[in-house]
Amino acid sequence: MLLAAFVAQAQTKLIFDQTTPEAYLIKYSTTGNSSQTHINTILNLLRDGDVRKGGGRPTRNPEFTVKMEQQARIADTGNALQLTVKLSKIGVGSDVTYKGFGVEDVLLPEKLNAKIKLLDAKKKELQAFNLTNISFNKEGVVVLDVTMPDTTTANQNYSLVVEPKELIYTSESVNSFKRHQELVQSYYTAEATISRALQDINRIQPEDVDRISLHDRNLEQMEDMYERIKDENYKDKLNLRQYDPQHLTDKMADLNRLMKERRRAVDYALSTMDLQFFNKGMSLVTSGQGNVAQGYFIKSLEVNPKFAPSHLQLARLDFVNGYLNEATARTLSVLTGMRIDPETRQMAQVLAYDIYTSHINRGHSLVNNRDYNAALQAFGTAREMCDKVGGLDCNLPALREGEGRAATGMYHNIVAEGKREFSRNNIAQADKLAEEALRFQSDYRDVMPQPTEAIDLQNQVKYTYYVEHIDKGKSYLNSKNYSAALSQFDAALELQDRYTFKKVNELGTLVQKAAKPVLLAELQTGYQQAMNNQLTDARALASKAIAMLGRYGLAQDKEVLGKYNLLRDRIVTQECQNAQTAYDAEVQKAKELARNKQFLAADKAYLAALKVAGDNTVCQLADFTAKDGREAILPAVRYQQMLEDINRFVASSRYTEALQTYNQAEKHYKAYEVNRFGLDYILLYNYAKETTKLPFTAEVVQYYASQGEEEIAINLLTILLQKDYKNRKTKRVQEQLGKQLASQDVQLGLKDDAEALAMKHTNNNRDLKKLRKAYEKERKRLAKA
Repeated sequence: MLLAAFVAQAQTKLIFDQTTPEAYLIKYSTTGNSSQTHINTILNLLRDGDVRKGGGRPTRNPEFTVKMEQQARIADTGNALQLTVKLSKIGVGSDVTYKGFGVEDVLLPEKLNAKIKLLDAKKKELQAFNLTNISFNKEGVVVLDVTMPDTTTANQNYSLVVEPKELIYTSESVNSFKRHQELVQSYYTAEATISRALQDINRIQPEDVDRISLHDRNLEQMEDMYERIKDENYKDKLNLRQYDPQHLTDKMADLNRLMKERRRAVDYALSTMDLQFFNKGMSLVTSGQGNVAQGYFIKSLEVNPKFAPSHLQLARLDFVNGYLNEATARTLSVLTGMRIDPETRQMAQVLAYDIYTSHINRGHSLVNNRDYNAALQAFGTAREMCDKVGGLDCNLPALREGEGRAATGMYHNIVAEGKREFSRNNIAQADKLAEEALRFQSDYRDVMPQPTEAIDLQNQVKYTYYVEHIDKGKSYLNSKNYSAALSQFDAALELQDRYTFKKVNELGTLVQKAAKPVLLAELQTGYQQAMNNQLTDARALASKAIAMLGRYGLAQDKEVLGKYNLLRDRIVTQECQNAQTAYDAEVQKAKELARNKQFLAADKAYLAALKVAGDNTVCQLADFTAKDGREAILPAVRYQQMLEDINRFVASSRYTEALQTYNQAEKHYKAYEVNRFGLDYILLYNYAKETTKLPFTAEVVQYYASQGEEEIAINLLTILLQKDYKNRKTKRVQEQLGKQLASQDVQLGLKDDAEALAMKHTNNNRDLKKLRKAYEKERKRLAKA
C-alpha cells in the first residue's frame, strides 16, 4: 500500500508553477457599484480618526492597499490536470491606523470575484473559470482547485492566467469596521474611567469610621467597574502589548493594586468596627471632647455589646459627669460579667475604687443631712461593690460605721412616726410602723442595737387590740352570741401568749363562759352525726372537743364531760355495728364464692372478714365463722393454688418446677379427697396435650420416658410433632424410648423381626424415624451380648 502511494506521487508532474505578488489600491470614488459605496463609507470613517504612525496631518481622502501573494499551479497526474490558484500573505498596508490603532484586520474585503484561463503552449484559451463571491480570509484563500482530464500525449506547456480580481466590500465589511471603531472609542472611554478611579480611590478612607459603609459601597462599585473593563479584554482585542497610547494596561494594574490595598483596609475596619469606633472615641477623649466621644463608644457597643473597653470608657464618662449610679452599674458589669484583658481589668479596678469612695462620701453627706434612706442606698451600693469586686481594698469598719449611723437614723424615724400615729389613735398605722421598724432592725441587726423602742411601741399597740377584743367578747357574751364572743376571746388569748403586756385576769373566766355553750353544741352535733353513721365528721368533732377541753380549762366540767362521753360511746357503738356489717358481708361473699368453686377468692374473703374483726377488737366480734369456714375449704384452696402455680411456672418456662408441683398437686388431691369439693383432677397427659407451650409438652414426654411410660410418651410425642414442633429437638428422647422398648422386648422374649416390632411401636410414623433406628440398633447390640 505504501509502495503504491509512492509510485502515484512520483508520477505527479508539476508543469506550471507561478507565484506573483499583488496589490490593490482601495480609494475613494464617486462612481462604482455597491462595493465602492461600502468602501467610501469605510474610508469616511477612517478619515475621522486617521493618524499615521509616522506623524503629520492625515490625508484628505485616506486610501489603503490590500496586498497578497498569488500562487498558480498545474500538476499533471498522468491522465488528468490538477489546477490550483491560492492566495496567501494577505494583509493591508501597515501605515493605515484609526486613532493610532492598526485596522488591517477590518479593512480586508468580504469576498472576491476572479476569472482564470487555462492556456496551451500557443497561449490559446482552452478553458475559462468565472469565479464569484469567494469568501475572503486573511489566513488564505483557495480561488481555484479543480481536476480535469488530459487526453493529449504530448507536452502542451499549459499555463494559467488570472485576470485582475474584483475585491468586494459589503455591509458586513462596514459593520466590522464600525465594531472596531466602537472598540477603540470604548478603549478611550475605559481609560478615562480608570483615570478617574485612580483619583477617586484616594477618597476611600478606611479610617473614616463614620462613613465606612459608604466607602465600602464606593469601593465595591469601583471593583465592579474594574471587572467590567477587564472583561472587555482590550489587551488582546487591540493588541495593547504593541500599542497602548493611553497606557490603559499600566493604569489598570495600578488601580487593581490600590483597590486591593483599600479592600484589605476596609474589610479589616468592617470586621473590627467595635475597635475602630473605640479608637475614634479615645482620640476625642484625648482632645477633650468627651461628650462627642461618648457617641462613638455607644456605636462600638452597638457592634459588639460585650466590648469591655467601650463599657469602661462610658462608665468613666458617667462618673466624671456625675452619673454615679450609671457608672457603678456599668463598671460592675465589666468586672463581673465580661471577659477582659489584664490592662482593661486594672483600669476598671481603679475606676471601681473611685466610685466606691464616692458612694462612701455621699453616704456620710446624706447622713449629715438626715436623708437616711438615700444614705443607706449609697452605703449599700458601696458594700455591693466590695462584695462583687475582688481586691478593691475596701475599708469595711468604716463602711459598717456609716451603715450603722444611717440605719439607726432611719429606724428612729420609723419609731417616731409610729408613736405619733399611736398618739393620734391611728392604731392600725402605728401597728404597721412598729412592724416595719422591727423588720428594718432585723435587716440591719449587724450594725444596729436591739430594737427596744419598736418592741415597746408594738406592745402598746397590741395591748390596745387586746383590750378591744375583750370588750367586744363581753358584749357578745351578754347577748348570748357565744361563738362570736369566743372568737374575740381567742384573739385576745393569742395576743396575750405572743406579747409581754400586762394580762387581764378575768379573761380566763370569760373564755370558759363563752366556750362551754359552744362546746356543748358541738358535742350534740357530733352525737347526731354518729347516730347518722357520719363517723368521719363525728370523729373530727370529738377531736376538736378534746382540744377545746384543754384550751379553755373545761376538762373537769361534769356536764361537758358527760356530753363528750356520750359522743365517744356512740361513735364506738356505731363503729362496731359497721364492723359487724362488714364482717358478715365478707363471710357471706366467701360462702358464695365457695359454692361457685372459686376457693382462692373465697379464702381471700374469709381473710378480709378476719381483718375486720382484728381491726375492731374492742367490738369483740365472733370471728369463729370465718375461721371455721376458711379451715373447711383449705384443701381445695391449696389445690387451686398449686394449679395456679403450675400455670405460672409453665408461662415462665420453669418446666421442672411445674412438673414437681404437678406431682405434689396429684398427691394432695388424692390425700385430701379434693374431689369432694367438686373439683376435677386434670391428668398430666391431658394438660400437656392441650397446652400451647410446646417445650413443656416435650418436657412431659421426657418425664414419661424416664418413668418407663413408653407408650404414653410415644402418644404424646406424636401429638407434639403434629403441632410442627421441630423433630431435631426430639432426637434424644426418641433414641431413649427406642432403647428402652428394645430392652423390654428382649426381656419379654419376643422373637419377631426387630424392624417389624419397631414399625409396630411407632405405628409406622415417619416422624419417629430416630426412635425406630435406635430400637433396631439396640436390638442388634443386645443380640450380640
